[in-house]
Amino acid sequence: MSKFTRKIKDLGNPLHIFQGWRSSSRVPGHGAEDNRKSSMMDSSKDLITNPTFVWGSDHGWQPLCCTLSICDTPPLCGPPPSGHQFYCVAHSRTQAWQGIAQDLSGKLKAGVEYSVEACVSIRGPSDYSDVQATLKTEGADGHVSYITLASGKASKDKWTVLKGKLSMTTSAAKVLIYLEGPPKGIDLLASYFSVLPLGAEPECASKVEEQEDLARNILVNPTFDNGLQGWSGLCCKLAHSGAHGWKGVYGPRGASFAIATDRREGWQGIEQDVTALVHANTKYAVSAVVQTSGLSHDGADITASLRLEIANSNPQYVTIGRVKASSTEWVRLEGQFHLESGYQRAVFYLEGPPCGADLLVGSVTMKPVNSPHSEGQAARKQANATVGPSPSDILKNSSFAYGLQNWNVNGCKGSVCQSMENPKVSPYSGKSFVVLSQRTDSWSGMGQITTDRIELETMYDVVAIVRVSGPNSDVRATLNVQEADNSNRYVTLGSVQANNQEWKQLQGKLILLKAPKKASVYLEGPSTGTDLLVDSFSITPAQGTVCPGPPFIEDPKFGINIIENSNLLEGLKGWYAQGSTRLSIAPGAPTLVPPTAAASLPYHDRLSGSCIIASNRTQWWEGPAQTITDKLQLFVPYQVAAWVRVQRQRGKTGPQKVNIALGIDGKWVTGGEIEADDQSWKETVGSFRLEKKPDNAIVYAQGPEPGVDIMIAGLQIFAADRSARFATLRSRTDKIRKREVVLKLTGGNRQPLPPNIHVRVQQTTRSFPLGSCINRWSLDNSSYVKFFLENFNWAVFENEIKWGWTEPERGKFNYKDADEMLQFCLRHNIPMRGHCIFWEAEHCNQGWLKTLSSLELSEAVQNRGVDLLSRYQGKFLHYDVNNEMLHGSFFRDRLGPDIWAHMFKLAHQFDPQARLFVNDYHVEDGEDGNSSPEKYLAQIQGLLKQGASVGGIGVQGHVETPVGPILCDAFDKLSSINIPIWLTEVDVGSTNEYIRADDLEVILREGFAHPGVEGMMLWGFWEGAASRENGHLVDSTKRVNAAGQRLIALREEWTTSFTAPTNESGQLVFRGFLGDYDAFVDLGQGEVPLHFKVPKGYDPLVVNLYL
Repeated sequence: MSKFTRKIKDLGNPLHIFQGWRSSSRVPGHGAEDNRKSSMMDSSKDLITNPTFVWGSDHGWQPLCCTLSICDTPPLCGPPPSGHQFYCVAHSRTQAWQGIAQDLSGKLKAGVEYSVEACVSIRGPSDYSDVQATLKTEGADGHVSYITLASGKASKDKWTVLKGKLSMTTSAAKVLIYLEGPPKGIDLLASYFSVLPLGAEPECASKVEEQEDLARNILVNPTFDNGLQGWSGLCCKLAHSGAHGWKGVYGPRGASFAIATDRREGWQGIEQDVTALVHANTKYAVSAVVQTSGLSHDGADITASLRLEIANSNPQYVTIGRVKASSTEWVRLEGQFHLESGYQRAVFYLEGPPCGADLLVGSVTMKPVNSPHSEGQAARKQANATVGPSPSDILKNSSFAYGLQNWNVNGCKGSVCQSMENPKVSPYSGKSFVVLSQRTDSWSGMGQITTDRIELETMYDVVAIVRVSGPNSDVRATLNVQEADNSNRYVTLGSVQANNQEWKQLQGKLILLKAPKKASVYLEGPSTGTDLLVDSFSITPAQGTVCPGPPFIEDPKFGINIIENSNLLEGLKGWYAQGSTRLSIAPGAPTLVPPTAAASLPYHDRLSGSCIIASNRTQWWEGPAQTITDKLQLFVPYQVAAWVRVQRQRGKTGPQKVNIALGIDGKWVTGGEIEADDQSWKETVGSFRLEKKPDNAIVYAQGPEPGVDIMIAGLQIFAADRSARFATLRSRTDKIRKREVVLKLTGGNRQPLPPNIHVRVQQTTRSFPLGSCINRWSLDNSSYVKFFLENFNWAVFENEIKWGWTEPERGKFNYKDADEMLQFCLRHNIPMRGHCIFWEAEHCNQGWLKTLSSLELSEAVQNRGVDLLSRYQGKFLHYDVNNEMLHGSFFRDRLGPDIWAHMFKLAHQFDPQARLFVNDYHVEDGEDGNSSPEKYLAQIQGLLKQGASVGGIGVQGHVETPVGPILCDAFDKLSSINIPIWLTEVDVGSTNEYIRADDLEVILREGFAHPGVEGMMLWGFWEGAASRENGHLVDSTKRVNAAGQRLIALREEWTTSFTAPTNESGQLVFRGFLGDYDAFVDLGQGEVPLHFKVPKGYDPLVVNLYL
């Protein structure tokens, strides 16, 4: 049913509507309305703020998804009958319900009768149109009602007055009154809109009625109860009203107030030094109650501002908020600001009325905005979002306080709204948001040209608050750089999965390394027809990384199981059931500690052989649980292991996933997952670490379908001493990465050198591949290039040969970036991996591929393989053929089960020298039952049987909390088929760079010490160019952080360099890492340089060197 044809139901509605509404016409110039006009103009009692629009459209009024303008040029229907020259126009209306609205929540009082009047007209192609006044109420239970108060024919030739009455019998939580009705394309005009009490109100009404909430306020003397303490005049006199008002003016609720008087400039007012009260990188909300006095004017802007004084620089000024104020009433000014670092002094002040007018201030509060609780909550609760005006924001009008000024709207229609009704949307911050509708393509959106505002080699934080009105969609912030040759480069700065239920925060990074001809940033992403909503979009300089040092961990209690009664010797003590589950104990479980746990524990006892059975499960998440909140320490790596099994599948076939889960303040974290069956016990492994103190933490088993019983035994959660394995790893490394070398040094006389001749040996290159991904964008950064060349000897292109990059649109190719990167690597003799020819994940394939028929897609696959492999034949030593086949089935679903093997055969045909890899994630950490080592091996063996030339196993290495025995166990299993393993995309992440360094050391040592691993690649190292948040090794300020220093230290440890004398036979014997070497022989007349290689081998290498 249309909301314009709904029936009015008095029963159960908090409003009783008096009948007798009528519409009447008024001819301009007649005096029949004089009495009404004088009554309507009693603004001191009018519940409508700014009833005649003399203070503009942003004071009290809000557009209902259209645009409001204030005009003073008489329309076709004549001058406004209110006696003022101003009237409001609601235009750009695309729906009949869009119009002019005002929030009356808390203003209508039970038992009071009100008269309602509105004077309206229309403008557009129609001569007449229905206009109606509507009341929307929302109860405390969330129930919403719409009541049509009146409707009448409005004309574009004359003003029409709507009249009526209403009264409240009970209170409503929210009340909105608005004008609506004309069809789309017809402008709605209003000269006034008034709601006045007909009799005496039970209590005095005021524009600012509520008691000021001072909780968490940081300002000194916010309500002037202590005179003017803390406040001073800004180049003017400051006075206090006292308890009895000032010049007939009384403060809000009769309280005292401050007066800034003797003002000779508009910027003069009242100020308070807040330097010691505020903190950098914090968001604050400001609220002030203000009025003016002393000068006749219809209204003047009052502005709240912040003055930041910076060393050796001019002060910066931040506008927090503004409001239209007059001498007739108190009004509230509200706004927010995010304080950046780098200032020496911060001063808050109020300013604004014309010179000669006094500024009256009833109260001022400043409060820090709440911090977020958990991911998945509405973005409105995310205080870490940097929104609101910032003095260093390179985007102008980032919160749309001035509509779409400074913004470019491309391929769609942009409008500013203060609210939406279906679905209901309110701003995240501020008073409005932008709606980008009628979008013609995924790139349709909004942006700004920023060419002259971005400083080179400066890292910026990118933050946008977005949502969509349609299906869940990716929203991207994109940088478009136009080079001197007019070519364009597009860089994704950040993205977020947006929905139509809540605001989401998009976060990203931006850095510009060389001056472009033109640079612009914009928001894009959702599919055609999906509206994109934007609350704010800001880009501000990133704060420099300040690390407090390694976290202090007094006693991590390594190896001690934090699970109470793990062996079930005390029955079910410490355990409880999730949901409707019933718990019982049964025998028949393993008595050995799970192997990966045993490998980490210095000592361990046998298990009891008992297990918990969780039966009567009606939900997949139900199972046995324990609370462990007080047993966890921050920054300590915890290892998880357990024996699991299922039983009583009740007609259900196949294995069931069992997950050891952690509930951390309502957020789910996996502690390991395995596919279990009812035939045997399986070990599940995992690990985790907390970096924020939880209020509540539980561990529980979950996963199988309802009706399937979970069996769990020997659950272990203990702090893992990861460095305890390093001595063993060094010993293994020595055996597999080094070789014994005998240097036989012969002099010019063809005789061996005498003993005690000093020889300096220096390894110049390392045979073991240790590389990183690179991207074309970062190669413009000379510091980035320097660090890469000094620390890595292999490269993989992050995105530039992916199909979505080389052919984003069908038939439109881009190999320019890949060609330039290829030449860079060839110049520096850097071997390259090709990542990737195809990608099996649905969301990683271009939209145009998804529209193809099976025949067309098969042809596109063939063309892709031939084009890429022919172009770069012999250049890439490796190829990831079809990325992440354990986690996707895009091509297989469309082209059948043989397509995967066909892709390998196609790659081998057109580049027979390249080693072809499978490549997947979570194989090495136990987190995902879909990608266990066993499943990976089964997939590889299946491909081999189909004739696929699988020459390498790619283990990506995106590990949250690496633990040695878990990694080693995976490598052991994968190496059983004698195909080389490469860690292809290693990254680790922690807010503390020293913990990040520990993580990196664990995974690199385990890989380097395992005979099945033949190479390791990092997935980025530079802040802003590393995919994982808090995963970089070098800060954007070019500081090599603790993780970067750890990488350098490991490289030095894995490099052989020393000075030693020859032995009695004139030889030098040593054990060195594989690679190229220089030897410098000191014969007393300067060093003689020699070169030799140490290749892989098991017998001692004898090298004859002749001087």
